Amino acid sequence: MITLFRKFRQKLLSQNRITRYLAYAVGEIFLVVIGILIALQVNNWNESRKLKKQKAVLLENLQQEFEENQKRLDIILGFLENRESYARHILSLLDFLPQELDSIQTIFALERAGFVHYFNPTQPTYEEMKSSGALSLISNKELKRVMSSYQTFLEYSYRIEEKNSDVIQTYADRILRYMDPDFGTVNISDNESKAYAGVQFDLEAMSNDPEIQYLLKTIIHKSLSEASYKERIFRTRLAYILELIEEEKKTLMND
Repeated sequence: MITLFRKFRQKLLSQNRITRYLAYAVGEIFLVVIGILIALQVNNWNESRKLKKQKAVLLENLQQEFEENQKRLDIILGFLENRESYARHILSLLDFLPQELDSIQTIFALERAGFVHYFNPTQPTYEEMKSSGALSLISNKELKRVMSSYQTFLEYSYRIEEKNSDVIQTYADRILRYMDPDFGTVNISDNESKAYAGVQFDLEAMSNDPEIQYLLKTIIHKSLSEASYKERIFRTRLAYILELIEEEKKTLMND
């Protein structure tokens, strides 16, 4: 094809037909420019398609992560509710010292009231998007803002958990003074452990220790306040983030 064009140009020049040659040359340049523009357009279309596919994958991963975080939040709220309930139960036993009680459930409650629980959400996709600059693919500014503020609240929540852990650990260490020194450790998911049956404890001596009662009341208060913070801050934000992600996915599909 190039040889054909070259021969055609030489023929026009040899015939001294300058005007037709110039018109032909302009037309040839025009065709070349059109070809380049088409190639650029195809390349841009391919790049746009790749970015759209990448964004779709990222949005799907983000959605799965925040849905997983909702489940983790429900679990941690359940733990906090249980910790408060166990602390109240032990406080009631110390106040009334019943003559008969279930030793297994009492040991269970004594230990569970001294558990520290951390909300550890999974967020590898968000962290990767931040480090790689892929957050720029998210067109919804509100979604980016809410995800960023979510990280700030996570940091504050962790500080609350760390602060509360000091009191809870103090309680755990305190009750060990009145329990079998070979108590050992217990599986947090084991709700029917018969291993508690042989553990000895002195509930009456505990009732005469004002520090234990103070610590239990503090644990109740901190469990309630921590659960309230997580409920108000995280549940609403997680639901809002998932709503915005869904909107972003719909917008992407309609583009």
